[in-house]
Amino acid sequence: MLSTTPMTVAVDKPVFAFSDADFEVRSSDGSAFKVNREKLKDGSSVFRDMFASCDATGPQTVDLCETEAELTILFRLLHTPPDPPLAYVLQPRQEKVKTHLPLRYDSAIPLPVLRLIFVRLADKYAVEKSVLQHLDLHLIAHAPDHALEVYSLACRFEMPRVVNEASQYVLPLSRYSSEEIRLFPTVASYHDIHRLQAYRVDALQNILSHEDLFPHGYGTCPTHEDAAAIWSRTALILAAKIESNSDVGQEMASLAFLYQSCAICSKALRAALDMLAYKCRRVPRRLDQLPQSE
Repeated sequence: MLSTTPMTVAVDKPVFAFSDADFEVRSSDGSAFKVNREKLKDGSSVFRDMFASCDATGPQTVDLCETEAELTILFRLLHTPPDPPLAYVLQPRQEKVKTHLPLRYDSAIPLPVLRLIFVRLADKYAVEKSVLQHLDLHLIAHAPDHALEVYSLACRFEMPRVVNEASQYVLPLSRYSSEEIRLFPTVASYHDIHRLQAYRVDALQNILSHEDLFPHGYGTCPTHEDAAAIWSRTALILAAKIESNSDVGQEMASLAFLYQSCAICSKALRAALDMLAYKCRRVPRRLDQLPQSE
């Protein structure tokens, strides 16, 4: 809410003075900000409309209902959008190599601050997409641990890069409570995740059902005639339990203890697991990797 009526405040001094400041804004708790009106107009249609309707010869101060902390975040975003965070790859332990490792980020803006920007400030002040784009990687940094919230925010604010990145980390939908499911901003955003996860489950099941321990009978162990049958039976049981985020290769690796005493079976198992992991890695993980619907 914008107001040109002076408010009774306990403090009236600038706490931030941005470069080329030509206008003053006061927070609800009495702090003053020296800001540049062109920066505000470029980054927010609300401020653009406000300045268009104001008399240039009138008061050069406006009072807002946000606190000092909230306006500090908003004005920093509009004046000096943040640099992207630094990315690095989390290395796996040798004894448990995963099929997929997300990038991790240093210096990312904390999720509570991003939540404040998007939920409270971006909508209210109609912050331009060109400004919000500077937050793409900061949101993506939180996707592995807060996938549903990041995905939902990105859908709501039409941030396709973040939508696609976050989509791969969303847990199987049945894992979420009804309250969490309400985070989806639209039916379409829910359906897209359902479609991605259903595609992955079908693809992983198909790969598992067609991967043999001894392809075409090559390298069959003459001692353990039941080795292939054990593999196939385990694969059949696992296929019924597969979810969109299942690590199929790691699940099938549990057979290693059965074959560890036989060099032939152990060699076949390693080769089968390597092929299984390779094929599973090629299954689309993100929305933008899905085949186009006909």
